[in-house]
Amino acid sequence: MAKLSPAPAHAAAAASGADTRRTLLVVAVVTALISVPVGVSVGMSWIDMPWSDPSPSRAAPDWVTLPTVRASTSDGTVVKARVALDVPDSGAKSTIQRNVQQVGLLLEVSIAQQTRAQIGSAQGIPRLAEDMRDRLNAYLYSDGDEPAVKSVAIQDLLVKPQ
Repeated sequence: MAKLSPAPAHAAAAASGADTRRTLLVVAVVTALISVPVGVSVGMSWIDMPWSDPSPSRAAPDWVTLPTVRASTSDGTVVKARVALDVPDSGAKSTIQRNVQQVGLLLEVSIAQQTRAQIGSAQGIPRLAEDMRDRLNAYLYSDGDEPAVKSVAIQDLLVKPQ
């Protein structure tokens, strides 16, 4: 019978190191297979994937502030107002800024068409803002689908007592 000699010590250490690396590799793969689906199902919000759609947000208004408008209503009441216009783009903004005197006159005409009682009513200011918007859009006629002025905000409205 042949006598078996014990394996050299360095061969046993090399086999032990290979087993350790193989075990670590298997543990890493299993961990990845478990953690990726769990992370996706939980919603890893801290990861921003390039294909994920950003949440739709409403565009912020682009306001054009105008100088104070002073006008008299049809019944002779003096009205002072600060007005801002919501415009869709820089083209409309620059058009309004180039024609600020004519825009101011249109706003004065809108006020002159009202009476003190109409402005003081519950729907007086919204009606006045709508009239201003309609007049400005008629004056600033644009070929596009979108009007030149989306909305009119009357920031301050001072009706002088009679």
